[in-house]
Amino acid sequence: AHADLTDYIKACANIGSKQFKAELIATAIAQQLQVARADVKCFECGEEGHIRIQCLKGQEGNKKLNKPCPRCQKGFHWSYQCWSKYDKDGNPLPKQGNSKGGVRSGAPQSNRTPL
Repeated sequence: AHADLTDYIKACANIGSKQFKAELIATAIAQQLQVARADVKCFECGEEGHIRIQCLKGQEGNKKLNKPCPRCQKGFHWSYQCWSKYDKDGNPLPKQGNSKGGVRSGAPQSNRTPL
């Protein structure tokens, strides 16, 4: 009976400690992640349990392009991956994305007074 009491005291000693609470939280999070993984559905293949970026079937289609870049015509990459400033003939390429870069002030250009 003495061993049972000692085991009981050892088992209860960690209740309320930071480590005990951390272990409880870790267990709860792990259970939630398992439930969440089961609820997701891949937009690439339609199977459940993973998302598109993790899809092995989708990686087959993401191989390198087998024809020149549609933007610069130089490399075998997609246009969104293209950082070329010139095309294959040396002509300048327009900047990609939002071309209105830079910091803008709050006042519109038309309301500014000349100095």
